[in-house]
Amino acid sequence: MLHHHHDAKAARLSSLPLFRSADRTAIRHLASATDEISIEAGRNLICQGRHHHEAFVLVSGELRVLVDGEEVARLDEGTMVGEIGLFVPGPAAASVETATDCNLLVIPYNRFDQVLDDVPTLARELAVELARRLRNMDIEMGPRAAMAGI
Repeated sequence: MLHHHHDAKAARLSSLPLFRSADRTAIRHLASATDEISIEAGRNLICQGRHHHEAFVLVSGELRVLVDGEEVARLDEGTMVGEIGLFVPGPAAASVETATDCNLLVIPYNRFDQVLDDVPTLARELAVELARRLRNMDIEMGPRAAMAGI
């Protein structure tokens, strides 16, 4: 049963765009560094302007994203939030709270860092995926955004 639970976490992680190019070894390491939690509706996961030390993958339920107290988005299953904080610690640009009762995977920064040490190829794969995201943002936002990125 424990093995099945670990496999389920690995499957969820490998389905995320951020980890889509990661190999099975990297995903297994990441799954072992990840906790699964249940949180009731109306709880804060990330507070705007504050540092946070983990990323969250929404397994079930719905999250609200708020900027300056105003809801700007709703997120559903399979979404990851807080992942930038895994790479660059700093204050959160938005708040994230549970809109419904939620099941989440939690990836603590310090454990994520250990996984990158244990599986060095994962860092390169993540860098490629993050670079792809930046390129897509530049394309969507136009040449001025691309110039600002140089």
